[in-house]
Amino acid sequence: MTLQRGSDFISLIEYVFPPRCVFCNEILTAGVPIYICGKCAKKIGYYNNCINSLNLPGNMETYCDGMICVGRYSGGLKSSLKRFKFNSKPSYYRAFGKLLALKVQNTIHSEKIDMVVPVPLYRYKQKLRGYNQAELIAKYAAEQLKLPFAGGVLVKTSESKSQSALNRNERLINVEGLFKVIKAESISDKNILLVDDIITTGSTVNQSSKALKLAGASRIIAGVIATTRNY
Repeated sequence: MTLQRGSDFISLIEYVFPPRCVFCNEILTAGVPIYICGKCAKKIGYYNNCINSLNLPGNMETYCDGMICVGRYSGGLKSSLKRFKFNSKPSYYRAFGKLLALKVQNTIHSEKIDMVVPVPLYRYKQKLRGYNQAELIAKYAAEQLKLPFAGGVLVKTSESKSQSALNRNERLINVEGLFKVIKAESISDKNILLVDDIITTGSTVNQSSKALKLAGASRIIAGVIATTRNY
């Protein structure tokens, strides 16, 4: 049974177990549309509602057609994403999925997107973590945007070294050729919102986009929560 936010049952749960801000842990009012308090929401370093380029270095071919990002990877947004990703806080997906959906709605018309696809984790890593944070964000954002969610269409075929331990040039080649598409016919000529939590060099998103493009996708816009880049 799927429970929609705003239902009487969800409201009752939140009344008994009040939601908390994913940034500062402050108790929030039951039924709030997003699990972020007003003070923390104002501190996010939001980016403009526009589509930015990945700006890959040198002559590297770019397969992603642009990026929509909520804000800069700093402050409360950074610490909250780290908890979500590394400290077993899967419930944070609601806040981040809502943030991304709002950013997309304020940037492009959703009818120009045919489906939402998450950047995948290698299956062993996902088993260890217990969830794929990008998948949780993507699924909730798709619900908010009323778009099809295509989880499992894009897969990661093997594990790569942790991107956080590598320099910029190493990151750019670390994930080459690690992604493939299952059931290519499902994405043929489709405009895709490709969702990930954080973009640094853009290598993971670009290689994911490459696999999607080679399988027949038409246009790919990356939707991310945060980036270390300045825009």
